Amino acid sequence: MVHSGGIEPTLRTLRKAGVYASIEEFKGKKELVRGDKVFKFKESDFDNPLVSRHLDASSGGTRSAGTRTAYDFEFLTECWACSDAVRFDAYGLTRVPLAMWVPIMPGCGPAWLLSLTKANSVPVRWFSPVEKSGIRPSLRSRMGTNYIVHAGRVSGAKLPTPEYVAPSDASVVARWMADTVSQSGGCCLGTYTSLAVRVCQAARTDGIDMGGMVFIVGGEPITVTKRSEIESAGAVLYPDYTFMEAGLVGYGCINPDAVDEVHLAMDTVALVQYPRQVPHAGTSVDAFLFTTLLPSAPKMLLNLESGDYGVVEERQCGCKFEELGLTQHVHTIRGFDKLSGEGVTFVGTDMVHIIEHLLPARFGGSSTDYQMIEEEDERAQTRMTLLAGPEVGHLDEGEVIRTILDELGKGTDGRRMMTRIWSDAKTFRVVREHPVMTATGKLLPLHIRKSK
Repeated sequence: MVHSGGIEPTLRTLRKAGVYASIEEFKGKKELVRGDKVFKFKESDFDNPLVSRHLDASSGGTRSAGTRTAYDFEFLTECWACSDAVRFDAYGLTRVPLAMWVPIMPGCGPAWLLSLTKANSVPVRWFSPVEKSGIRPSLRSRMGTNYIVHAGRVSGAKLPTPEYVAPSDASVVARWMADTVSQSGGCCLGTYTSLAVRVCQAARTDGIDMGGMVFIVGGEPITVTKRSEIESAGAVLYPDYTFMEAGLVGYGCINPDAVDEVHLAMDTVALVQYPRQVPHAGTSVDAFLFTTLLPSAPKMLLNLESGDYGVVEERQCGCKFEELGLTQHVHTIRGFDKLSGEGVTFVGTDMVHIIEHLLPARFGGSSTDYQMIEEEDERAQTRMTLLAGPEVGHLDEGEVIRTILDELGKGTDGRRMMTRIWSDAKTFRVVREHPVMTATGKLLPLHIRKSK
């Protein structure tokens, strides 16, 4: 079928025949039913049995809900390191000092550190938005981070030791970037979208000129407001599109038409779209379905929903990625079944349980008295606003937020890491208002307001 019709037509034909996995089926939150066949999967069922398990990482970044993915060093080379080498060359950053502001293990920091080193772009600083004492990582995670740094140094690579910098202390990163620009003429920071915004806001407050500074960002939607906050400070922004199970799947376009436009990495993944209903949002979206193409991919994905939707199109932009044959553009990328902020992502169904069951049982009222809204505040930061109807009675806002974070943080190192970031960033707030109705009169537990 691929030889006669191409990859994407084949994948669409397979999707119509039932060959796909929804995000809920992939994560084991519901059974996969196709005809008279019923399957119950867990994420590890999709692990590639042909690769070695050299390094584990949990997402809190780009496109999943705490997935622990095992990487083979070959994949870090073929996908991540090659991708980094290509984009740093395209962006003219091969000789620019680089820093990361991403989490320690079990987060994605060590994996990216290794891939950047392989691409000959060793970071000079590694800032982590979480610290070990705050997330209580497993012994394996603690030893993993230390081993990678020290083994790298023994091998001749001057790998940086992670330094804890809370999201509220973004001025520390802003000052380092300013000093680096004055000494080297430029610098680049790889981080999450909201953290980049925080750096630029801190720079503005401290009177720091952001000229010569470049941000490579991901982890949450890039909106007009967020991009404006970064570019109005004088910095340059390049988005990337990544999810842990497939690696980097999109390079930020150098001549974009949309604020978050990327070139699909057509050599590592294939992408098709298919309409699907979103139960808790009362709408239908053209969902992204990804298929991994590299033999070294950590997961064997065939038409897997990533939880995202958006626009996929062919257009000529004239940038270097088009010269490489990457002609598919993806933009206006949003999550239809997830909540994202500060680079942290949770599947919406996790929050639905909290809204409909946990909060009414703990604080009173019914499931229709609570609603979670994802929105941007006046400082372009993504916030999770819990609407609680007046009928509920008195609420201790701090206790409500602690209850939500405690529930979301149960289980793995990765979940504790992600809730710690939200806690430090003060992502949650409580507003005493009636939940918002949809245009069709529906009252849904999650209400994700469209960002500009």
